[in-house]
Amino acid sequence: MKTLSILSIALLSILSACSSKHILNSRVIDEYNLTYEDLSSIQFYNSHDIVLTSYDAVTSDKTTSKGNLNVAFGKEVDQVIIKAGTKGRIVKDLGDGKFALSFEPDESKQLVFGRGSKFDVFNLQAGEWKNGRGMIKYGDKIYYTHAGADECSLRFKLKRRYKENKEMRVAKGNKIK
Repeated sequence: MKTLSILSIALLSILSACSSKHILNSRVIDEYNLTYEDLSSIQFYNSHDIVLTSYDAVTSDKTTSKGNLNVAFGKEVDQVIIKAGTKGRIVKDLGDGKFALSFEPDESKQLVFGRGSKFDVFNLQAGEWKNGRGMIKYGDKIYYTHAGADECSLRFKLKRRYKENKEMRVAKGNKIK
């Protein structure tokens, strides 16, 4: 029983020492007086998977064989999947509470996050939303997000430490002369 209580105390202290991921919102920026320089040095993480899909022009190929016309057609599909929890960093302040983040070494491939309507949380932004899917310029191509991508927010690790400066002295007394 004594061993179990020691283990549970050790586990609790380990868990309380770990940092936890918080959602980036206006309240956090105001509370900690964060500047663009501060934000650009924080490691961010996306809260949900982001699936970007680009459709290139329809291709067709025709051949004839044994008296038949054979037509093959289709389209080129390029997909980028950014799994939930992928590390990203702010690479540009776009103004109006919007930031460009890069989740890849190629910083031209950026996603825009800005203040959404829910709780002033920084969510994925798109140039246009249609049927729940966003149209986004990512690198040099236009991509479409999956439905529900607008719910993706930015998270970051926050480590809190309590610090107290304490001065102590002992009064020597005050003797009457």
